[in-house]
Amino acid sequence: MAFLEITRLSKAFKDHKVIDNASIAINKGEFLVVFGPSGCGKTVFLRLIAGMMTPDSGDVAIDGQSMADVNPEDRDIGMAFQNYALYPHMTAFDNIASPLRSRGVAEAQVVERAKETARMLRIDHVLDHLPKALSQGQKQRTALARSLVGRPSVVLLDDPLRNVDAKIRYEMRFELPRVLRRYESTVIYVTQD
Repeated sequence: MAFLEITRLSKAFKDHKVIDNASIAINKGEFLVVFGPSGCGKTVFLRLIAGMMTPDSGDVAIDGQSMADVNPEDRDIGMAFQNYALYPHMTAFDNIASPLRSRGVAEAQVVERAKETARMLRIDHVLDHLPKALSQGQKQRTALARSLVGRPSVVLLDDPLRNVDAKIRYEMRFELPRVLRRYESTVIYVTQD
């Protein structure tokens, strides 16, 4: 049985079907890439899986459990967005720690896991910086660290390398799979590149 199972998922906006009867089964720890041009529905697909949007029909199941009535924050999913979506008033550390704090994790464990994740992504030297003081690559790694710090069983990546320079994109193409394998997460990575 697949770990992440998407069955007959559909979503339309007015008369325009964006996702039409999509089904796929992904095993635990697999890395699936969804490739397509801008505007074809890749981000909508991720938002449906995450529960940020409601499908018109179909189902998303994680480890055999339907997510139909499960709130996004309770789905054990981490998501990194193309535009980073960092809280501008929080340091990099606090951005990374925010998912753990929202779940009521003990502060000592929050500090340990946030620092460990930052170290792994090589941003531990900028943890006290606000997002406006970070480079594009540091912002991208901070957003990625925030999506991984909770050690989610499913990670959704919405073209996270699109807004970084060519050097960082090249480095992260090698580093990202290494980091994700360490967490043994099931990953869906969408990109147009």
